[in-house]
Amino acid sequence: MLKIENLKAFYDSIPALKGVSIEVPQGKVVSIIGANGAGKSTLLKSISGLMKSKEGGILYKDQDISALPANKIVSLGISQVPEGRQIFGHLSVQDNINLGAYLYFKRRNRSEIEKRTERVYRLFPILKKRTKQVAGTLSGGEQQMLAIARALMGRPELILLDEPSMGLAPLIVREIFSVINQLNQTGTTILLVEQNAKAALNVAHHAFVLETGEIVLEGLAGELLDNPKVKEAYLGG
Repeated sequence: MLKIENLKAFYDSIPALKGVSIEVPQGKVVSIIGANGAGKSTLLKSISGLMKSKEGGILYKDQDISALPANKIVSLGISQVPEGRQIFGHLSVQDNINLGAYLYFKRRNRSEIEKRTERVYRLFPILKKRTKQVAGTLSGGEQQMLAIARALMGRPELILLDEPSMGLAPLIVREIFSVINQLNQTGTTILLVEQNAKAALNVAHHAFVLETGEIVLEGLAGELLDNPKVKEAYLGG
């Protein structure tokens, strides 16, 4: 579904990605693990069109999307859940969810939007209890749920998740990763960027290790869980 070939990205003249090549098969969960500053968020921003200083190919369903603007990429079926949630804190929960459907928010699509809204409320029942609450007053875990719900309203076939466990309590992390598994089981392809290597590898089919802008390891997620180098660097030995 997604194929990245020799991707290079720069901040001014400083390289952030140094020839990264990965594939994300349709219907799979692929994880990118690595330390802070490895280039994981830069990779997702490059895919979603938020990062413009880049070279190499980004193919989605065999279409080169590397030069497309972010709104066009969303319309093709790719949604990103950004690091740090980036919800609209002054708006209500329902308004945030509605904004996720902005590309097709038309009267004739009202029925579809209502169905998708009910779907995200089934995934995150707590949000249904908070529909009129100002989003900025939600807990960190609830804000992460809202960020995922908003992305799902865009009708994605591929969802990019950037550090969904960051700053969350272990119980909430388990809940978030349970939802990731549910989404994948219903057919959504997922590219997951995470510092929580154990959680990421447990939910993924395939994984890559990114260090200082380069892929240094790749393989089946289960194999990387047992890899001595991965254990030492990311799993506490």
